[in-house]
Amino acid sequence: MTTLGRDTTITWLGHGTFHILTPGGKRILIDAWVDGNPSCPDEWKQRVRSEGLDVIFITHGHFDHIGDLLSLVTLNDAKIVCQFDLVAWFMAKGLTEERVVGFNKGGTIEVAGIKATMTHATHSSTFTEGDMIVPMGSEAGYVLRMENGFTIYHTGDTAVTYDMMIVGDLYQPDLTILPIGDYFTMDPRQAAYALKLIRSKYAIPEHYGTFPLLTGTPDQLREHIKEFGVDVEVIAPKPGESVS
Repeated sequence: MTTLGRDTTITWLGHGTFHILTPGGKRILIDAWVDGNPSCPDEWKQRVRSEGLDVIFITHGHFDHIGDLLSLVTLNDAKIVCQFDLVAWFMAKGLTEERVVGFNKGGTIEVAGIKATMTHATHSSTFTEGDMIVPMGSEAGYVLRMENGFTIYHTGDTAVTYDMMIVGDLYQPDLTILPIGDYFTMDPRQAAYALKLIRSKYAIPEHYGTFPLLTGTPDQLREHIKEFGVDVEVIAPKPGESVS
């Protein structure tokens, strides 16, 4: 497995969920789908509870990204970072105003020593409650700058967009995390083109393999990277594996 050498440990928990241990020792979760996530190892279902969390970033409101948020937040004091329009729904579910940090695309906040900029994604964001479909703001990604400057771009669930070149120009991310599964998000060829626009040194694919519909694979991504002549190293941990 590739060594990043930037004092940051990134663990894929399956599907779109990631755990990050920052250089300053902060524990970050990106998208809170753990217990309901069929790809998440049992060990990590326990660890995110026993070790605690400092911040939970939410990219959008689909069940496979927020399904375990409300149960997780009862066990710790983690800040919830999300798009502004999700705040009212979270507060209606019992979260206090002090717990939820709602901002919007283009904005930058600092939380737990991490600078986070919300970026554009193109997808959808709803949650089903009974027979009602509840609008949940709009989908987003994040540029996360660690305490030592190491920069991660998590695209969120998205198709490829030309905005990704802007992210590459402005923030020069070291690592990009992006979906490759197809059907609901980019397929491997679109993801390879996205990496051409972003120009990061490393990439970790996600949102694949969880269900039969999500057919994209890391090997397909690598083949299309060759097609587009992209200079990026694809790191493909298995669920529960870490890169540091």
